Formats: sequence, C-alpha cells, structure tokens
Amino acid sequence: MKYKKILFAALLCSVTAGGMTACAGTAPKEQVSAIKDWSQDSQAMKSISEFVERSVDEKSGGYIPEEDRVAVFDMDGTLYGERFPTYFNDWLFIQRALYDDSYKAPEELKEFARAWEDKVLKGTKIEDFDAKERELGPQLYKGLTPDEYAEVVRKFKAMPVRGFEGMSYGEAYFQPMVSLVKYLYDNNYDIYIVSATYRDAVRVMTEGVLDDYIPASHVIGTDLLYVASGDANEDSTFYELKPEDKLVIDGKLFLKNQKTNKATMIQQEIGRVPVLAFGNSTGDFSMATYTLQNDKYGGRAYMLLCNDTERDYGDPEVAASFKEKCDAEGFYTVSMKDEFTTLYPEGAHIIK
Repeated sequence: MKYKKILFAALLCSVTAGGMTACAGTAPKEQVSAIKDWSQDSQAMKSISEFVERSVDEKSGGYIPEEDRVAVFDMDGTLYGERFPTYFNDWLFIQRALYDDSYKAPEELKEFARAWEDKVLKGTKIEDFDAKERELGPQLYKGLTPDEYAEVVRKFKAMPVRGFEGMSYGEAYFQPMVSLVKYLYDNNYDIYIVSATYRDAVRVMTEGVLDDYIPASHVIGTDLLYVASGDANEDSTFYELKPEDKLVIDGKLFLKNQKTNKATMIQQEIGRVPVLAFGNSTGDFSMATYTLQNDKYGGRAYMLLCNDTERDYGDPEVAASFKEKCDAEGFYTVSMKDEFTTLYPEGAHIIK
C-alpha cells in the first residue's frame, strides 16, 4: 500500500490505552503519543492519537484493517493557508490575469479579476459571483496542456506570500498538519486530499511537501475539462484522439468539487468510507458527515479553527461561530492558536 517506504521510527513512539507495547524510554502508559508540532495538552491530538493507536492494534476493539484506514483532508485552510489573502485558486487567477507580464488576458477576464481582487481585499460584492467564477475561472487557462498549466502553477508557487515574510506560496503549509499526514502515513493510512481547488493545481502544490505521502492519484479536486486539440466540436464522446493531438484545457469545468460533491467523489474515486476527515469550513461538512456515517469503524471528523492572530490572519469571532456549528454536528475542533506549537515553516512570519 505504501507509495514510498519510510522507516517507522518517526514522529512518535506508540503508547496506548489499548495495551500496545510502549517503546523503551517512553512516558507512562496512560499518556498518549505526541504528534510533532502539536501541543502536548492538545485534546484533538490526544483524540487522534488514541483513535489511530487503537486502529493499528489487532488486539484492540478499535482495530481497522489497512485497506480500510482511509483519511481525507481538505486543502486550503486545512493543510495549506488560505489567508494570504485568499484561496490558492482565486489569488492565482487574479495574479495571472492582472500582473503576469508574460500573459495577456482577455479584457473580460481582466475586468472580472479586478472585481475579484476588490472582493478579496475590500469586501466588495460581486453579483452571482459563484456562477461567474465557475464560468470565467477556467477560461484563463484555455488551450493549455497539462504540462503548461503545471508550469503556470509552479511559477505562482515561487512567488512570496502576500502579508508574510520568509515564505513562498509553495511553502505555505501548516506544519502541524504536515506532521499529522506523516504520522498517519507511518501508521499505514491511505491518505487523500479532497479539495475544491483545481485538482491539477493541487497535484503541483503538493510537490516536494506531501507527494511522498499523498501521490497525485490520491488528489481529488475540482476538474478542468480537457479536450483533444484537433477536435473542432470539442465533444470527446465522438472524437478519436489522433497521434498529433494533445490534451488541452477547454476553458470549462468538468466538475466543481464542493459540498456534497466531496462525499460523492470520495465514493466514486475511493470506493470506501473514510474513518478520518479533516477540514476547516462548512464546505467540508458533507465530507465530514459522510465520514461519521462509517458505522463499521466509527468515523471521526476534525475541523480547524482560524483563531490565530499572532502567526496568521485569524478571525476569532468567525472561529467561535464556526465552532458552534461543528459542535452541533458532532465534529471535533482544533484551535490553531492553542493546539499548534508552530504554524508555518521556520523563518516565516506575518507582516504586522
């Protein structure tokens, strides 16, 4: 099941209430293992550790066979920051349309990008924004091959993060969540990203950070529609790909992976109900609810609270309101402020 074998000595030594043998020199049996970059007294970390340790102990009542150890993660705001100043997809569109000297965007897309930038930075409203974003967003990449689109994403990844020093967009991951992914991987969990961001963008975003643990085939996201370059009718059902053809982006979406679509895509692409889900917004509630419906093993869902105002541009009021919604749904919550000992990579800090 492993994509790249990593020796398990790793982020923690298992100590469980379920009776697993502790490693030499570990803490007393009643104390759970620590996941790197999480505070020792984090209730969420203890809950995750206890669940995982039972799941790998064949003698425990919570044992889960490897083939059923499925964990799903949202991307923006869960694994990766979303407050510099907004989602990866959105800010990439704005930067490419308005500020990339190597590309001349159609005027309609520039106009939408200006309005979108004002929406992000000034809170300006855009009428029917969601519909316009679904229609116009993909058009910025029309005609690009998968490799050409990947280079657009890599170029953006190299840019410095807005509002921060010491970090590029390719480095802007929450370190405790990266540690959590590694921890689950070392415990033989099958890990997937389930995101509303373009799937091909996420595949490039994870390069050099998460791709040892989450391969490209384990990325589920919003899909751009590809067609054959020589298909004048752009109808792949009736067109046969020719040797001289390339696959190119058609400028449309194939599927927007948000809300209930996250649950349906998990069923379609994984075919197993997850036992662990991690998100940060109501857009992840459907995925989380689906995970809780795992009656066989008792799934769990964890939601991050954007309440850190020192290391990030958090909003405690929004986080408090969101926590109430999570509590009502039976989801665990994680205080980024209180339960993460670090947030972004070493040397990165917000500009006050």
